[in-house]
Amino acid sequence: MNGYKVIVFDYDGTLFDTRPAIFHCIQRTFAECGRPIPARDAVAATVKTGLPLQETFFALDETLRANRTMLNEFVITYRKLYLDEGTPLAQPFAGASDALRQIHGHGAKCVIVSNKGVAAIRRSLDQCQLSSFVDLVFGDEPGLPKKPDPAVLMDHILPRFGQLRMEQILAVGDTEVDILLAKRAGIVCCWASYGYGEAERCRQLKPEHEISSIEQLPALVAL
Repeated sequence: MNGYKVIVFDYDGTLFDTRPAIFHCIQRTFAECGRPIPARDAVAATVKTGLPLQETFFALDETLRANRTMLNEFVITYRKLYLDEGTPLAQPFAGASDALRQIHGHGAKCVIVSNKGVAAIRRSLDQCQLSSFVDLVFGDEPGLPKKPDPAVLMDHILPRFGQLRMEQILAVGDTEVDILLAKRAGIVCCWASYGYGEAERCRQLKPEHEISSIEQLPALVAL
């Protein structure tokens, strides 16, 4: 290994192409909740940010900020729709399965840190037979810090791996949120340029590495 003991993966836009699932479930959620269905371009703009689900809904319908009851209905509806209808639409990027297999096989721990619901992530991993290559999954759960808050790394990942040092962690993600998480935690970042993030804004944050395909990742982390 190239000194990295833990690889912290983003999920959406890094391991899995979830855009078809997100587009479908957001538009279905607005329809189910009786609100005007947002345009596909508006939904696509939120996907680029990597924001938590509630912030995504605020961006698409500002009135939800003042209506917590409806917001909760949106979140519950979306999560159910995603599990039932969205998960089959989300597929690993080409090479993601082999990359996880190789990295895990070299002895590194693979951890997913996402602003997505944990149940949806685990179901996707199970359906694609990737769960055995992922050691931990952190997602949008009550009380758990959300990216780019580095507390998820400091308080929930580091304590699980004994004498792990920050320089032994590599973060891999596709949006500003992922790069900011790495910067604030003081760890090395690999930007996945093939994902959803806006290239200019991501490059301005100066990630240490950049890959145009996840197939390039094993060569970066394993020597």
